[in-house]
Amino acid sequence: MRKFTLLLFGLCLCGCSAQAGLDSRLQAACTQASELAINVRADNVKDLYSYYIEPGIGRRSSTASSNIFVMDNQEFIMNLNIAEIVNVKLYDQTQSVALPQGEAWMSVAEGEFTDVQKRTQKYAAGVLPTGKDQLLVMVKTPYFTFTGLSNETAAPLLAQEMIKIARTAEVDEEAVLKAYSTRTKISYVKENLNLFEDEIPENGRLEEMMPNKPAHTGGDIDQSGETFDDGTNADDLPLNENDGDLQTSPESE
Repeated sequence: MRKFTLLLFGLCLCGCSAQAGLDSRLQAACTQASELAINVRADNVKDLYSYYIEPGIGRRSSTASSNIFVMDNQEFIMNLNIAEIVNVKLYDQTQSVALPQGEAWMSVAEGEFTDVQKRTQKYAAGVLPTGKDQLLVMVKTPYFTFTGLSNETAAPLLAQEMIKIARTAEVDEEAVLKAYSTRTKISYVKENLNLFEDEIPENGRLEEMMPNKPAHTGGDIDQSGETFDDGTNADDLPLNENDGDLQTSPESE
């Protein structure tokens, strides 16, 4: 029983040591990639962005917004964060580099780097077990998300290479908006529009409050108290057809 306990304790120590080793190696690899001097210019120019890859990195395929690279027979993907770019530019959302929530990340490293355009960007790198003796490696930056599969030994080096590529990339944000968004951001100044004049209407009509109101040419007009040329008062006029004929003066009969 004592031997079994010692063996179990030894295995736990080995596991903790391996975890600590992965954490430190991942952080060290990412930090090193972030601090390297950039003395290169992009040699892969696309419509939306450009980037540089070292001679030891191969490119297997490419689309307008993604690339599949190969390093030491391991593939990894570089995806342009189109939705994030549009949301930040048009809707003033804050850039986020958080790794997907709810995943059991074995190791995570976070930090900042300066890209080829002298801009400071944040990054997050994570390693996730896949259950197939391989690890999923992910690096998230404001403009790109890198993912790939690797073994535990090479995982930190893969994350390092992802950060190095991200630092050389230049993104044409206006081209991204033009290609993937039909909306434009509108800057406007609020103005007050006076539809009505500040006066009390004489006859309680809305049109009397409007500026430059036209003269009345017809319709219902209140003529109470008005006297016509023949001496007839407006109040004596019949209200409808059934009120009888107009009364005329004796001289007209």
